[in-house]
Formats: sequence, structure tokens, C-alpha cells
Amino acid sequence: MRQMMMLMAAMLLTCCASESGTKAQTTQTNSSGKILVAYFSFTGTTRRYAEKIARMTGGDICEIVPEEAYDSENSNYYDQTTRAYKEQYNTGGAQRPAIKKTLKDASQYDVIFLGSPIWYGKSPRVILTFLDTYGFRGKTVIPFVTSMATGISRVNQELPAIYPDINWKMGRRLNGMSDATLLSWVEGFIGMTGISSPNLPARKRSGNIFSLDGRKATADEMSRGGIYVIDGIKTLVQ
Repeated sequence: MRQMMMLMAAMLLTCCASESGTKAQTTQTNSSGKILVAYFSFTGTTRRYAEKIARMTGGDICEIVPEEAYDSENSNYYDQTTRAYKEQYNTGGAQRPAIKKTLKDASQYDVIFLGSPIWYGKSPRVILTFLDTYGFRGKTVIPFVTSMATGISRVNQELPAIYPDINWKMGRRLNGMSDATLLSWVEGFIGMTGISSPNLPARKRSGNIFSLDGRKATADEMSRGGIYVIDGIKTLVQ
């Protein structure tokens, strides 16, 4: 009798494990999220990186277009009378400059790469207008910026503070980044979200290990354990 009970218990555990595996596989396979690459570009540098990310991910691309274009005078950082200066320092400039509604259906996207230059240490205020307009509550948003010298730290702090309902990931400044490094960075986020991207070559994904903020994991980090994205799947390394 005891042997019979042990056999029945083993069969039950095997059945449950099989059912759990089937559910997990179904969840991963049925992911139907889409990727959006949205960007505002003043000199064209951000546009070029946005187009690369869109090609790598197979995502849709959307330009954030101000109703009133910024003219070349806004390149002068020392001129406190320019529109950009007034907006960034809130000295009489609009904190939510109007934009053209170039995005028809924001709800279809699960992952948004959001690009812009850095103006006076922060995102241009049209980025705030874009986020106010389309919401992206509960969506994964990954900032990327271009700048000759200024880092992205204030962007990584300010945007989550203003929009806490968005699932923000740590962004990066892309100036000077090679296509190979950019691809590795993008792959880390695509694998982490479980969204399929036919434009990312499988041969480059195989064996790649990333931290949860999208960086390529080092051997030293792996030795300390933690959760990593291995071949597109979140994995606990002990």
C-alpha cells in the first residue's frame, strides 16, 4: 500500500510539473507586444540612432514633432533669451510645448524606446508633452539620449519621478556607441521583456547574458549571483 501511495504521489507531481511547464511556454509564446521607437531630434543625431534601433528591433518609429519648430538660435547655450533655455530653466518658457499628434494608437505598444538630445542636463520639455499625451501607464519605457558631453543621469531620475506609473528602465547616452554595442544593449531589453524581434539575429542572441538594466553582464557580476537575462529568459544565478 505504501509503495502504491508513493507511486501515485510521483505521478501527481510529474503531471503538475508538466502542466506548469506548458503554461509557462504558452505565456512566452503568446507574447504579442509591439515595440515603438519614439524620438525628438534637433540636429539629426538622435534621429540616426532611433532609426538604427528601429531597424534592429523591427519596431515602429515615430518622430516627436513640436508644433513650433526650434530654430538654430536654440543651439546657443549661453543665450538666456532662447526658447530652449527658458523652457529648460522654467524662466517663462512653456513646460509642455505643443506637439503634433503623430502617433495614432499608443495602446498597441508594450516597449517604447524614447530618444532625445540632452538640453541643459534634462530631456527637452516636448518629451514631457509626449508622455502626457500618450500616457504609457504600465508600459516599459527605455530612454536613450545624445549629447556631446552631458550624461543621462538627470533624465534617469527626472522622468520616473514625474511619471511613476511607467515601468522605466535605465537609459544610456549613445554618442560614439558602435553598432555592435548598440545591438547588445537593445538585445538585453528585448530578451528581458520577452517580446519577439525578428530583426535581431539569433546567432548574436545565443549565449548572451545581460543584467536587468540591459548591460552585458560581466564574469565578476555573475560570480556574485542574482537575476540575469540569459538567452532572453530571466534566470536566477546562485
